[in-house]
Amino acid sequence: MPPSRPSHLTRTSNEYGRQTELNSRTYLPMTAMQLWENLPQILLGAFFFSVASAPSFVLFVLGLPWLALLCGIGLVSPAWVGLLAYEGVLARGYTGSASLLLFGFRHRWLDSLRLGAVGAFPLATALWFALSPNDDLTPLASSVWVLLILLACLILVIVTIYALPLLALFDAPVTNALQNSVILSARYVVNTLGLAALAVLLAFGVIYLSLGLLLILPACFALFVVNNCFLVVHAESTTP
Repeated sequence: MPPSRPSHLTRTSNEYGRQTELNSRTYLPMTAMQLWENLPQILLGAFFFSVASAPSFVLFVLGLPWLALLCGIGLVSPAWVGLLAYEGVLARGYTGSASLLLFGFRHRWLDSLRLGAVGAFPLATALWFALSPNDDLTPLASSVWVLLILLACLILVIVTIYALPLLALFDAPVTNALQNSVILSARYVVNTLGLAALAVLLAFGVIYLSLGLLLILPACFALFVVNNCFLVVHAESTTP
């Protein structure tokens, strides 16, 4: 069932036309088209997410990774949910305002905090291993460290690409969002790997081209995540 129509928004195109046409073949061109058509709104979402992420980024640069991680759980995760909910409205053919970003941030703050903590726990464990003295690490300890990093990346991908979008776009309960995110990430491996590869590619762009890209690329990536969530949920709902 498609999401309910937001009564306080202005429709700019057919409400469900884009979702009906969205499939594995049209996913990339439709998302690129939506990025271009909604560029001012995307920039607004990028500004909102950048402001929410700034404290965590500053703490990390100052050499306070643990505080940065806690700040990320409390601010970045809810801001990501607010950004996804806002861009979900744009992807459905409506125009939105900054109030939608703030509403998504406040309305789903506690649930996004819980999901952010789930994603941050293995990341914190991997960070602890990375910051601890490792001169005398045994091969077994080194293997455990590598496995923890891989596990942290896997859980972070699942939470970011599926669990938080399910919460933002369909208002799914936390337990259902987590359960379905694992199922969807395993059932649609190509989609999962594609979005993970896109995130890595954008990260390389930030590192090697300009740090300023960090202000806009997360909002662009969010629209790919939104359309992927619509795509896989629609595919699941139409599967016999």
